[in-house]
Amino acid sequence: MSPAVQALAWVGATWMAAALYVAVAKPFRADPPRRTPEDVQRDIAERRARRDLDTCRGIWPDPPSWRVAATQHRLDTAKQRRKENP
Repeated sequence: MSPAVQALAWVGATWMAAALYVAVAKPFRADPPRRTPEDVQRDIAERRARRDLDTCRGIWPDPPSWRVAATQHRLDTAKQRRKENP
């Protein structure tokens, strides 16, 4: 038997073994869960609630107080300098 025929026989036997495994050992899988329209609407409501703008504070939290104070001081100082040196 030539090497090409041997390789083809090996590939065919491998495919046949895989097909037999799927046909014999795998038919007892449970069916995937079915989604009802109520499930879909509930998921949509949950995602909308998570996407609500009130939750954005977790993404962009308030800056630390020292940064707010430093920025306010810088702005006040600049405003005062503009008043003193028009």
